Amino acid sequence: MHGHLLLSSLLGQLESLERSAREIRSPLLAGQAEALRQSVLGVVAERATLEEAAALAALKARRLEEGIEANKRRYEDTLRSFDRFRQAFELVDSLRGLEALPDLLERLRTLFKVGMLRLILDRAQFGGYLPEGFPTLPRQELDALAAQVLAAGNRSFVGPAAQAPRGLFSQAEVRRWGSCFAYPLEDRFHEGRWAGFLLFTDVSPQRYLPEMATDYMEHFSDALASAVVDVTDRLKAEELREDVERMTRHDLKSPLSAILTLPQFLLDAENLTDRQREMVRLMLESGRRMQSMITLSLSFYRMERGTYALEPVRLDLATLVRCVWDECGGPYRSARMELNLQACEEPFHAPGEELLCYTLLANLMKNALEASNPGESIEVRLRRETGWAVVEVANDRDVPEDVRERFFEKYATSGKHGGTGLGTYTARLIAQAHGGGIELETGQGQGTVVRVRLPDGPPPSQGGA
Repeated sequence: MHGHLLLSSLLGQLESLERSAREIRSPLLAGQAEALRQSVLGVVAERATLEEAAALAALKARRLEEGIEANKRRYEDTLRSFDRFRQAFELVDSLRGLEALPDLLERLRTLFKVGMLRLILDRAQFGGYLPEGFPTLPRQELDALAAQVLAAGNRSFVGPAAQAPRGLFSQAEVRRWGSCFAYPLEDRFHEGRWAGFLLFTDVSPQRYLPEMATDYMEHFSDALASAVVDVTDRLKAEELREDVERMTRHDLKSPLSAILTLPQFLLDAENLTDRQREMVRLMLESGRRMQSMITLSLSFYRMERGTYALEPVRLDLATLVRCVWDECGGPYRSARMELNLQACEEPFHAPGEELLCYTLLANLMKNALEASNPGESIEVRLRRETGWAVVEVANDRDVPEDVRERFFEKYATSGKHGGTGLGTYTARLIAQAHGGGIELETGQGQGTVVRVRLPDGPPPSQGGA
């Protein structure tokens, strides 16, 4: 009754004492018993108040613990969500070609744990670069879908799949999916144009609710759209570059062909001295080689992309070195500069494409000559290592320190008037296309050696970079 057995017993005893005191007519004792009983009742009431306060405090503590646990779960969920988006952005950054899109989307679907992640792209802009069967829509249909989303005053649609913009799902898909996030992808390079649509769907109607925040999802969708547009624009730029180079080669080859007819006529003349005939022959061979090099520019482009197919033959590199010197060394011979060719054997055979190997040797020898002073010599050494034919081009000057680390990189040059920085870069491409390599040795006033290793042995019927 009073919440504690001892207090209840004490109250009972005091009530009995009070009754007994009244029966024996002892008012003093009865009053004292009544006072004690009231005091005990006060203690009981105070105890009840304390118990109620304790219960209330325990309830508040329990609710606080539940709130802390709920906030902890929300924090952990946010951390997991943030980590998922971080991984998703890394995956998007790794996109290098549209052929990888299906695999990328499947990895993103698994990462986000959704039933379906679908990317629909503009057919006119992306259709020619996408894998077969990839979903596309005409631009006017994308515009109509985007208009349905924007008409509601939102940048994205979030809610039941059955209420999504008409045309995004088939009837079977509407019945299958409970909720979705649908986002029109803007083409950031063309204002007012839509690149496509991105859809996240789930069987649960509670997964995507209209009141949920979508900032992360929209930001991620924009990043994916930018990556797809960037990759496509790069592919288009490469196609344009190849078209321009093709037209340039055509425009250069036409006048060059006309120029080459003159040396051919001169060689047929009977009033030339042997020296004049040799000079005309060198002029004709140089023109023909220039004509081949114009054609070769497309080969360098394919080497950069790793798609060049090598067709090597058995070459005599010693003869090729002398040919380069005869055709290109005139200005240097006039400056009393000399070529010192050292070959461990002659002929020095190695498998390779003649025009490519000529270009490699010409670039390295020209670099060495340009770095030398009048009256100095360069050396070209041909030797064998196990499995390799080695070509070393040496001169007495060190490569400047500011260019050593990037010596074989594109456009790397230092202190050379009119230098393009393409000679050693092209030499590296050619060496790699042959399955070999190239390295630089310079410094400490010992001069410079550029060492090329080409695979030694019978040439294969076809190879690649």
